[in-house]
Amino acid sequence: MNEALALQSIAKSKAAANRAVKSLDIQQIERALANLSAAAETIKERESIRAQRKKEVAVKKLKSMMDELGISAEDITGSSKPKTNGKRATGPKKGNKVAPKYQITLDGVTHQWTGRGRTPVVFRSHVENGGSLDDCLI
Repeated sequence: MNEALALQSIAKSKAAANRAVKSLDIQQIERALANLSAAAETIKERESIRAQRKKEVAVKKLKSMMDELGISAEDITGSSKPKTNGKRATGPKKGNKVAPKYQITLDGVTHQWTGRGRTPVVFRSHVENGGSLDDCLI
């Protein structure tokens, strides 16, 4: 019981761990760490097996209840969501480029615009000077 309390205090605090290992050399500390790691792995395996058994029992119980009530797995999964075939219902996909809709050439430089968002200065000045966006359609 005393060893368990010592391990609990070491687990709670770095200072307690430092006090506990003051009298040990590095090989003893490394051996203790290896032993603790092995013990932790054993506990993890036991818990995993326990969880798997618990799941199996729950599945068996659920299947018997479903049989008793005359319910199939399709009854449960089929009615909750409509089939979507893995496609999104609305909205564009992220990252898709939109083809430019308008194009204008000034001073040998070609400017393009998709027609979305703020109107670029080049196109705005073209419209202000009496031009039309229809003139710039690609």
